Amino acid sequence: MKILSTLKKLNMKFFNRSEQEKRTKFDEVIVPAAGCVACGWNVDENLVLISSSGYSITEAKTGLLIHRDRDSNLTYEKISNNNLTFQVPLSNECISVFGFESGDGIHSTNDGWVIKVISPWWPIESVIIENVFRSNYKYLNDATMIDLNRLDGNIRSGFSPSGNKLVIMGSGGALIYSRE
Repeated sequence: MKILSTLKKLNMKFFNRSEQEKRTKFDEVIVPAAGCVACGWNVDENLVLISSSGYSITEAKTGLLIHRDRDSNLTYEKISNNNLTFQVPLSNECISVFGFESGDGIHSTNDGWVIKVISPWWPIESVIIENVFRSNYKYLNDATMIDLNRLDGNIRSGFSPSGNKLVIMGSGGALIYSRE
């Protein structure tokens, strides 16, 4: 608890909040999957989730499964050599991806929302979100920790190109948040 006492000395109100206040509930879409390695957004901002057993395309707003391909060999053939792009076999669309071997996602939006992956209870990772464009902004002062109901261990996160959707991915699936 040395870290927590150090953070309290820095007067970060976020860490002084009760557990209930820190773990704010949001409406979310849960995409269960095993062995996830990367994800990205297609042109319609649907989530493309790549796992050890193929890939899927999920509608971000509703969680509706649009397409599932269990051909892991084809899936891995369509990932670029540098692991940063994926050519979706269904549409031949080439998308940017992020994941455990593919870099990280977009962490800020044009209207000031920023996400950060933190490890306050190491090795458990969490994601915080805050708006850095609000007046009198102070780092982590009004940040909100997202409750990662299904995910544990290492996680990756990123906004969609429009900034209206957010995905948090772990090896056991993904959580998607949308705003319109």
